[in-house]
Amino acid sequence: MRKRYFRARSAGFTLIEILIAFGIATSLIVGLLSVYLTCGRSWHRASLAIDTTREANRCLDQMVYGVGTNMGLRSCSWVTNTGSASDWVLRASNFNGVAWYDYNPAQTTVVYSNAAGRLVIGTNIVASTVTATGSGVGITLTVQKSDGQFTGSGTMSTFVKLRTAMMR
Repeated sequence: MRKRYFRARSAGFTLIEILIAFGIATSLIVGLLSVYLTCGRSWHRASLAIDTTREANRCLDQMVYGVGTNMGLRSCSWVTNTGSASDWVLRASNFNGVAWYDYNPAQTTVVYSNAAGRLVIGTNIVASTVTATGSGVGITLTVQKSDGQFTGSGTMSTFVKLRTAMMR
């Protein structure tokens, strides 16, 4: 009697099939990681730009509409710029008395002062100009922030028309 020998079929994948699957999975992971990092960088840049614009807007709002219960430039009857166009000190008079808005480029801040004290209302301000005309004051602020390898800047400007057009 003759014995038959059957060769057992092995179940599973060959080494070549495993290597091909591993290469495809690695390519997908590298591609997805690249997209994730690019989106993260874009989000970080946009977030920094939004923060700088928000900071400039907040500072201008406090200058124009007031700080706390104190009225701002919008309610002033006269404004005097005692500095230069880029290193300025605005002296303003309204119903609350006299107040000062002081931009110091060395400290990159805008400070509000009155008889009660001083309050920093703007930070990271790298450039600012004040233009006084017969009927009001034009103000431009540029805020710049750095975070690691990213830098963002935002510029805001406004023109404040005085109640009574008196410039000193």
